[in-house]
Amino acid sequence: MEKRKTVRYALHSPVILRWVDQSGAEQEDVGRTLDISVSGTFVVCHTPLPVGAQVSLEVHLPPFERITSQRLRLKANAIITRVTQAGEKAGFATCGPFILV
Repeated sequence: MEKRKTVRYALHSPVILRWVDQSGAEQEDVGRTLDISVSGTFVVCHTPLPVGAQVSLEVHLPPFERITSQRLRLKANAIITRVTQAGEKAGFATCGPFILV
């Protein structure tokens, strides 16, 4: 049974992750989106972050037209809601609204 309240779209784009670890140090890593909606995304990443952790996401979208080099970004402050450790799709789901920057 589908529990999502919004539609997710397949999108494989680079994402920059930022969070504060248990010692209080700021951390940064990169991954890629697997899918995305207005209220969250699934990020493929080999950094093990726990469910409930807060993470800042910066998704780099591809240009909409081939004739432009302008790239758009989406940002969100999100909470990790689910973690998977399944090989190439190891990563986590997040919940948090995106804004266009």
